[in-house]
Amino acid sequence: MASQTAQIGPPNPRRWKSLAAICMLIGLVWVLSDGFVIVVPSIGRDLGGTTDQMAWAVNAFALTACFAALFGRLGDMRGNRRILTAGCLILILGSVVGGLAESPNVLILARVLQGSGGGAIFTCGLSLVTLEFPPDERSKALSIRAAFGWAASGLAVFILAVLLETLGWRSTFWAAIPVALIGLGLAAATTPDISQRKPGERLDVVGAVFLTSAILVLSYALIESDELGTTELVSLIAAAVLLIGAFTAVESRVGDPLIPMSVWRHQTFSGSIIVNFIFTGVLMGLLYLLALYLQTVRGLNTIEAAVLLLGATIAVIVTNPFGAGLVKRGRYLLPVVAGMVLLGVGCITVLIGIRAHINPVLLLGLVLLGSAVGVQLTSISTLQVSSAGASKGTAAGIVGVTFGVSTAMGVALATAIMENVALSELAGETGSNELEGVSHQQLLDILTGSLPLDSISSAGQKVVVSAFDQGLMVTSAAF
Repeated sequence: MASQTAQIGPPNPRRWKSLAAICMLIGLVWVLSDGFVIVVPSIGRDLGGTTDQMAWAVNAFALTACFAALFGRLGDMRGNRRILTAGCLILILGSVVGGLAESPNVLILARVLQGSGGGAIFTCGLSLVTLEFPPDERSKALSIRAAFGWAASGLAVFILAVLLETLGWRSTFWAAIPVALIGLGLAAATTPDISQRKPGERLDVVGAVFLTSAILVLSYALIESDELGTTELVSLIAAAVLLIGAFTAVESRVGDPLIPMSVWRHQTFSGSIIVNFIFTGVLMGLLYLLALYLQTVRGLNTIEAAVLLLGATIAVIVTNPFGAGLVKRGRYLLPVVAGMVLLGVGCITVLIGIRAHINPVLLLGLVLLGSAVGVQLTSISTLQVSSAGASKGTAAGIVGVTFGVSTAMGVALATAIMENVALSELAGETGSNELEGVSHQQLLDILTGSLPLDSISSAGQKVVVSAFDQGLMVTSAAF
């Protein structure tokens, strides 16, 4: 395929092969994003990472998705395949850094690089799918892309668990490199470099700085909440609000905004974004705590935990055609409502399974969560990219930011709740920083799997179990 930037024209004759390449790359992004939680305990033990450092390692990938809006605009201006290629190269660099990491801080840097590259792949890949396919094929293509992504997300836990148990956690970084190279080669051979650039269009760098700063400040406040005083915490949240206000003011005045404020006047688009934000945040926060809980409290190894979590993935694949069929008949609202109901019931069922220590009930809850994703997937994806009244790059960028921020917020809130419950109970029991010889740091290390649960007293173990129970309950109740 020629490398020059092409304007929108007839459908790409190799669009289905192009879709396969894009799905491979987006699937890799989901694997690296969501599968990482299963290897956190092993990395924490090996590198000596604290709870906050491990939360940053998880969140660094999602937080850099706040660059998605910037990548979307760059794709519109410079060509989507060109930016997707750059994203692949950045992701490969991050994988090399991660494979060589010898400290938690270097690991976080690796995740930042992987997430930045992943944001470009996610955004430009979504934009390319909407631009390559004619309207009568677009919903089907978006459904395949979305289902493949969520299936990869669920399989990620199993794939990375197998790599971890057989080759060690570093292999989870090295294995990403050949997959990225193969996907990149296929995309180069089948995908046109489509742009939607307007004459005289400029990149909104100021808006990107304000948006990124707001997300980072808010995430820092949530993740470090156990270390911050009340005044510091409130000040950081206020700063994040002010930065968001500054971003909104800039976007309403510049000629080529990063995110045009007019898109929010489209009720279908804004509604689908809000639903997806809540949906993703609750689900990712819950799955993060579950992955830690199954290994830390239940004592399962990574493969056993992954097999249990695999129930959600199978449910996504099985139920997605039902939602897609409803969308094909023009019924967009019913799958969304059904998905939200299934999410609520799934959260309750998961909690019952955890409280009663009954794995079949826990598995049923995970199947319901996967069904919630599968049913609403096609409807949400189609509404998000087709109803914004903006360029496909802008719409895809907003979707990417929503996914990244909601994932980061879900994980950060779940982590903050779990830590604060544990530390509050520890202080309440002793009036000091110890509970039968258990220090704050020991407790936090156990919560991330850096130390085994049986390394502390039975009273300390009860505090850990209570922290997970409360964290899972509050995360589910947030729905």
